[in-house]
Amino acid sequence: MKNYKKQTYTEKIIQFGEGGFLRGFVDWIIKLTNEQTDFGASVVVVQPLKNGMCDTLEKQNCVYTHVMRGLKNGVPTVDKKIIDCISRTVKPYDCWEDYLRLAENPDFKIIVSNTTEAGIVFCEGDKKENAPEISFPAKLTLLLEKRFSLGLSGFYFLPCELIEKNGDKLRECILKYADLWDLGSEFKAWIENE
Repeated sequence: MKNYKKQTYTEKIIQFGEGGFLRGFVDWIIKLTNEQTDFGASVVVVQPLKNGMCDTLEKQNCVYTHVMRGLKNGVPTVDKKIIDCISRTVKPYDCWEDYLRLAENPDFKIIVSNTTEAGIVFCEGDKKENAPEISFPAKLTLLLEKRFSLGLSGFYFLPCELIEKNGDKLRECILKYADLWDLGSEFKAWIENE
């Protein structure tokens, strides 16, 4: 995409995961929404695992072509759309501080995740000081703790993991980490309300 002029939007969405579903469905929807409304949002992709696709995305300036094949009005069709709503990637395993700095941006309003069905788990052995070598909900708890400590509002969550009541289970894990790490009742109330 060397000759492609990438659009610049305000970073409003943190996306945990860089797999095909998020890039092919969620980011595609964000691209369409940017085109058809004044939403004007870009996505920062957080690589939830040590090995992932963020380096590949960065090599192509986080721009890729979405290809959709199917029938449109009974006619075989191939639609191609350049997706340019990802502004950058963050790899917590390479720079934990870059990850935590995401909490400082008040423009972030939405968190989307797809860390597979195994991603939303509570691991009693997770310790704050082991970050980033901790589970997705533990990483998220630390991001939320920083956001809370800055006095900023919370997020709208769109967990896309394929488990029943994924949002409830994610909140449950976060509250368990709040207890495990003694983050306090005010933080827990903020999690419930924000």
